[in-house]
Amino acid sequence: MKFFHTSFEKGTWILKCLFMSWLFFLGYLSSSYGQEIKKQDSSELPKTDLFDVIRKWMKKPALDIQDTIHTPVKNLSLLPIIGYSPANGFVIGAAISITRFLGIPSNTKLSTALINVSFTTKDQTLLNLRFDLSLAENKWRIAGDNRLLLFSQSTYGLGIYGLDNQTYHFNFNGFDVQRDSTTQPMTFNYIRAYDLVYRKISNNNWFAGAGIMIDYHYDIKDISLRLDSPTYLTSHYIYSKNYGFDTAKYSTNGLALQVLHDSRDNPINPYSGNYLSLGYRVNPTFFGSNQNSTMLYYEFRTYFGVKKSVPRDVLAFWFLGTSVLSGNVPYLALPALTWDSYNRAGRGYIQGRFRGNNLLYGEAEYRFRLSKSGLFGGVVFANATTASNSLSSQPVFAAVAPGAGFGLRIKMNKADRTNICVDYGMGKGFSGIYFNIREAF
Repeated sequence: MKFFHTSFEKGTWILKCLFMSWLFFLGYLSSSYGQEIKKQDSSELPKTDLFDVIRKWMKKPALDIQDTIHTPVKNLSLLPIIGYSPANGFVIGAAISITRFLGIPSNTKLSTALINVSFTTKDQTLLNLRFDLSLAENKWRIAGDNRLLLFSQSTYGLGIYGLDNQTYHFNFNGFDVQRDSTTQPMTFNYIRAYDLVYRKISNNNWFAGAGIMIDYHYDIKDISLRLDSPTYLTSHYIYSKNYGFDTAKYSTNGLALQVLHDSRDNPINPYSGNYLSLGYRVNPTFFGSNQNSTMLYYEFRTYFGVKKSVPRDVLAFWFLGTSVLSGNVPYLALPALTWDSYNRAGRGYIQGRFRGNNLLYGEAEYRFRLSKSGLFGGVVFANATTASNSLSSQPVFAAVAPGAGFGLRIKMNKADRTNICVDYGMGKGFSGIYFNIREAF
C-alpha cells in the first residue's frame, strides 16, 4: 500500500499491533461467557423484534426475551445494508452488531462491537470496526474507532457560511479572496485508528485512560482546483498552502489522555444515565504527524425517562465539541460535522458540511414507542452546529446552523435494544434521509 512509503512509515508497526488486538478482542467478544445472566424485569422490555416477525412468517414460536439473553448467538445481529445517505448515495453491504457481557451482568456493563463493510454509488468503499468493551467488574474498558475509507466527499470551506448566501473574505498571498460555501468535490483515502484503554478509578463509573489517535489522509485529489487560467483555488488548497501542508497527503498521529464517566443503563439504546468524556490529544512530529499540534475533545450525553410505565419514552440530550488548542492540523483532519465515532451528528446536513479549528454541536431528541409490542418506535429531534474559520477569523457562535427532523425505529434485537433507524433531517438549504443501525447517540 502507498502509505508504507510515506512519513507514516513511523507508525506502521502500530497498525500491525492494532490489527492483532482488534482480532483478539473481537474473538473474545464473540465467544461464549459461562456466567449466569441476571434476569431483567420483563415489564421494561419490548416483547417483539424483527427476529420474532421472521419466526412468525416461518410458523415458529417467538423466543422469550430471557432465552434470547441467555443464548450467546442471539446477541449477534446481522443486517444486510441496502440504503441511502446524503454523503454516500445508495449503499450496499453488511453490518454485524455484537453484544456480550464479559463479566457477571450484575457488576459488568454490556460490551458492544459494530462491524460494517459497504460500497456506495459515489464510488466509496467503507470498512469500519468500532467497539466498546467492559471487562469483568468494569475494571478495564477498551474502546476503538477504526476505519479504512476509499472515499469521495465534497467540502464546503471553513466556518458557518452559505446558509443565507453569505460569503467571506480573507488575504492569500497578498490578494483579497472571496469565498462562499460552494461545493468543492474531493476524493481521498483515509485511515483512522482511535484506540484507548481505560482503568476504573472509582465506584461511581469514572475511568481514566490513554491511547493513540491516528488520522492519515492520502491520495487526495482536489477536483475543483484550477491553477491555470481560469484559476480556481479551493478551500483545501488555500488552507494547506497557508499552513504549510502537502496537498496530496498528510498525517495527524496523536497520543491521547482521557477521562470518562458512564452511568448509562445500556450503551446501544439508553433509557437512563449519563455519559461524559474529556480527552486531550498531543500530535507530535516524532509520532508521524506532519506538524506538532494539540487538541481537546469533549462530549456529554444524558437521558431522562418521560413515562415510568414506558421506559422506551426518553428525552435525550447530546453535546460534543473539538478544539485545536495549539499548532496546525491538516484540512481534512480538522473538526468536521458527522465525523464523530458513529457518523451520527448533524442530521439535516451532509457529512463534512461544516469544518473549522473549533466545532461545537448540540442535539435534543425525544424517543417514543409506537406499538405496544415494542416493534415500532419513533423519534423527533433538533440540533445546532457552530464552527470557527481561522482564515477569516470567524469565531464560534458567530453563526449557527440549525437542523431538525423525525424518524422511525424498528426493533431488531429486543435483548440488547438494537434498532434499525430511518430518519429524515432538514437543515438550512439541505435535507436528507439517513439509514442506520443503533440510535444516533
